[in-house]
Amino acid sequence: MKPARRSAIASLYVLLACTLAGCGSGSHRSSNSPNIPARGIASAPATVPGAVGYLYAEGGEVDYLQWQSYATGTFQGTGLDATVTGSVPNEQVSVSRSNFDGQLNASAVTLSYIGNTARGVLSGDKLTIDVVTRDGSIRPFTYHRASDAEYNAALAKLKRLVSQANAQEDLSASQAGAVQKVAQDYQAISADESSLRSDLTGLRDDVTGTQNDLTSEHADEQSVLAEAGNGTDNSSVCGDASGVSGDASGVAGDASSFSGDLQGFTTDLSMLHSDATTLTRDLQALLKIEPGYAGDGSNPSPNDVQRAVSGAASAASGYAEEANHDIGQENAIVATAYGYAADASKAGNCNVAAEGPTPIGRISSPFAGQSGASA
Repeated sequence: MKPARRSAIASLYVLLACTLAGCGSGSHRSSNSPNIPARGIASAPATVPGAVGYLYAEGGEVDYLQWQSYATGTFQGTGLDATVTGSVPNEQVSVSRSNFDGQLNASAVTLSYIGNTARGVLSGDKLTIDVVTRDGSIRPFTYHRASDAEYNAALAKLKRLVSQANAQEDLSASQAGAVQKVAQDYQAISADESSLRSDLTGLRDDVTGTQNDLTSEHADEQSVLAEAGNGTDNSSVCGDASGVSGDASGVAGDASSFSGDLQGFTTDLSMLHSDATTLTRDLQALLKIEPGYAGDGSNPSPNDVQRAVSGAASAASGYAEEANHDIGQENAIVATAYGYAADASKAGNCNVAAEGPTPIGRISSPFAGQSGASA
């Protein structure tokens, strides 16, 4: 909430101080300076007890004029001006205090502050005073007769409204932040799945490259077998068989590269699971802040989120299955490569060929056991 105008008391003091700037009485008085006569009314003179208070509570402001009157018609008083300062969510209610003197003549009221005056009219329980507004114009503001308790109640209400406005702004900011998180999480799942599809393409390319190297090795192995069958010297045959073993090592190197790409795939698979978990958690947090949240054109609804998480779990299982198929192919190619090396070594009665590396292990979906994940 924001104050709609300069406080009545503060405006009153601006008016009262006008003469200090050269717009008051005397030879320097401007022809455009305000001239506020006492307001006359037809009713009988007001009867005012010894101590009175007048309250203005409107537009995010509470003003309270309280004075003690004397038999001579003069009075002395205190003005309490409660206004809202700052901006939400950090608005505060500030209360300033000022003293004034006055004169009551029938129904005409004259207020004096540091030697300057302003006039108003007292009619029944209403006190009307002309004050300077923000745009420089002068208009009347009406105070109503009130007690200290009524002032306290009005001040408490203003503070409560400010507190509510601050809390609402905090809530709005929290809602906006929570919605933004859900939207980002939702987009992250799509990005994760895109990365996983790219990873699978890379694994298939690795398998193809390993298969090509195996084909080349097979040709070398066939040459060694032909040499051995033709009676070629064993030393020559074993030299060529050593080349076949080298080919097998190259195939094992391909498998090592495949394992590196597989590690990237499993990392992305874990990221998909993490982002799906985060999306679920952030949606729950949003629904606690805004139970009626239903999404909109640019932000996912709870149903959208549920479908995305379920879809991610199902997709992860499928991706893991595809990766395991590639792992099986890669392991088979490596085993075949070392089988070729062993056959070539035997053909020349050479040293026993080296054993192949440990097969690459299968992977599983991190969503295993969750809704939407296949067994």
